[in-house]
Amino acid sequence: MTKPVMAVQPLYVLFLVLSLIPQTLLGDEVTIMLPGDVPVTIVAVPAGVFLMGSPPGERGNVFQNETQHQVTLTNDYYVGKTEVTQAQWEAVMGTPMPLDCGTASVGDDFPVYCVTWNEVAGPGGFIEKLNDLLGTTGFRLPTEAEWERAARAGTTTRFPWGDVLECGDDCEACPAHDPNMWWCGNVSPLVPKPVGMKLANSFGLHDMHGNLWEYVNDRYENLSADSVTDPTGPGGSGDIVMRGGGAEAWINRSASRIGGSPSIAENDEIGFRIATSTLEGLGFRINSGLNDAWYNKATDGQGMLIAVFPDIKQLFVAWFTYDTERPPEDVTAMLGEPGHRWLTAQGPYEGDTATLTIFVTEGGVFDAAEPKATTDPDGDGTMTIEFASCNEALVTYEITSLGISDEIPIERIALDNVALCESLKLQ
Repeated sequence: MTKPVMAVQPLYVLFLVLSLIPQTLLGDEVTIMLPGDVPVTIVAVPAGVFLMGSPPGERGNVFQNETQHQVTLTNDYYVGKTEVTQAQWEAVMGTPMPLDCGTASVGDDFPVYCVTWNEVAGPGGFIEKLNDLLGTTGFRLPTEAEWERAARAGTTTRFPWGDVLECGDDCEACPAHDPNMWWCGNVSPLVPKPVGMKLANSFGLHDMHGNLWEYVNDRYENLSADSVTDPTGPGGSGDIVMRGGGAEAWINRSASRIGGSPSIAENDEIGFRIATSTLEGLGFRINSGLNDAWYNKATDGQGMLIAVFPDIKQLFVAWFTYDTERPPEDVTAMLGEPGHRWLTAQGPYEGDTATLTIFVTEGGVFDAAEPKATTDPDGDGTMTIEFASCNEALVTYEITSLGISDEIPIERIALDNVALCESLKLQ
């Protein structure tokens, strides 16, 4: 197999749509935008206790490797809403999915297949590359227990939509299965289908059953009947676990599991989805949706015009005030008008913080008794703006030429650009 050649992607093309919260709630979604504006959505799965595996005698447990046992997961986590797509693979890896396993299902919205577990979770693989691009270490494959909890979505039946004992377990047509999964009963020839076309389970996840088997993080071993907490499976270098199903209906059950080689991609039947236990490092990022008028509530007549230039990663501020009081309502508040005092600041930004150089301009500066124009090409001071959200920021400044410094909160005057900002929270 020819392995993909990785290409480094610039970090500035990444952005994340999220609001950081202290703990996840069922149904929360976070969308990560990858290079080329390719989205990846992860969905919150709550911590809890569930029965993993199948009860004695469950129809379809032909391999007898699904010993039922109690599992406690102590932490909320996020799982990919769908299997990783070919567009997402190319955005992260910098090269298209390998085509060694056939070209019957090639396209942006089709799931990745024909990649090995090592190419996904090993050194230099998709997971490592994704973390490097996002500046985090949190992304990984789900553990087997996390995968099954996410797939069951609070149910104990063979499938989340029921035991479906009224249908055959091979490739017979089945109205109960049809809206929920791809299997040999509704796909002929049996090839991968685009992700997200079947109904999501009650946790908001698509294609947990059918379409492809999915790699998980665990090495394969037989399950024990003992209760476990936060299991991660055995270590070593043996076979890895695959979950989610294949051709026949019986093998798409929530408890179905097989083992396979981490270094061989034998066919077009195996893909994967991502997981993470933390959103740390994926906070708010400065973007052009912040372009607007901002002000400090505590100081009447004071405000800032902020302009973000993503192409050059620079932020510009025009900081203005009225000398004594607000002008009449029919007077437009334009920079440089008589009665204004103002300064500018500009500089680079990274993440949620801009570090700027202040230039005192013609017309004066806050708190100065007389107007002053800068003569220093290196500027008159520094300013840092740390954005907490699309509506709130903290400004810290020091104007060394005047010997003044302070820290003030600012917020938007108008809400016109909030929607844009929310869609570009990490750019």
